[in-house]
Amino acid sequence: MASAPLAAQTPAGVGEMVEAALRSGDAAGLDAVIRYAKQAHPEAAEAIDAQVAAFRNANGSGDQPPAPPAVAANPPVITAEAKTQASAEPEQTASAVKYSGEGELGAFTTTGNAPGIGLAAGLKLTAEGEDWRLGLLGRADYQETSKVVVREQYRFSVEPNYKFNERGYVYGLGQYEQDRFQGFHARYSVSGGVGYSLLTSDEAKLSVKAGPAWRYTRLVTGMQESVVAGLASVDIKVKVTPTIQLTEAASAYVDEERSTLFSVAAIDSQLIGKLKARLSYTVQYESNPALGRAPTDTTSRLTLVYGF
Repeated sequence: MASAPLAAQTPAGVGEMVEAALRSGDAAGLDAVIRYAKQAHPEAAEAIDAQVAAFRNANGSGDQPPAPPAVAANPPVITAEAKTQASAEPEQTASAVKYSGEGELGAFTTTGNAPGIGLAAGLKLTAEGEDWRLGLLGRADYQETSKVVVREQYRFSVEPNYKFNERGYVYGLGQYEQDRFQGFHARYSVSGGVGYSLLTSDEAKLSVKAGPAWRYTRLVTGMQESVVAGLASVDIKVKVTPTIQLTEAASAYVDEERSTLFSVAAIDSQLIGKLKARLSYTVQYESNPALGRAPTDTTSRLTLVYGF
């Protein structure tokens, strides 16, 4: 039989399989056998075709089976890394903006213009992109003694900034304060300038910023002040252990009428999950307080903080 020598040219077992399919007379089965044999052994495609042709010539039939689709000798290979990267692209796009925040609630004790114990609450929200960040901060302290309000302090701020390199950024800051026991019904501050991150590791962060500012104050005496000032601030975060963190946020407004120094030092201790306890100490100094007001107020807070 002419097909036997040709079968020997194909890989072991393939020629015999093709030979058996040829002898079966099943055209559909023969097509399938030839197709899969060529896919498994593309280098033997010509030998398989020659074997089929020799069998048909020897048995008096010149009909050729339909040629199966050609199989590329080196089909493209999609690696697992490429698949992972392709599947991660939509997720990266969706998570390009990161949101975070924390809510704070607890009690405080103060010295200065309104000594005593009261309630403290705070809220912090942050949205951050690849080269920008927007921060919102709100804080309120409230205290009554014998049903008389002796402390009512509110502070709200919004701060956008844009990074022009890995460490440097420009910022804007708008702030509102109310503290009639410090001598003013309302104080508005607007500032803009540059900042720089000196430390950026997970264990320690340190950034400073400075720029010109404008402050408008409505005093309890009925007078109003509008002055140009300078602002400088520093923010520090140090992770002492995986569950304990120290922070310090200090700022100074300096102008011709009155200067304000504000400092908040805190220690956070992780409790359960995203819940932590915070012990903080705040100092606020007014260089030129209203008549009868002490220049310095201190506040000690013990609060629970939930991060999200």
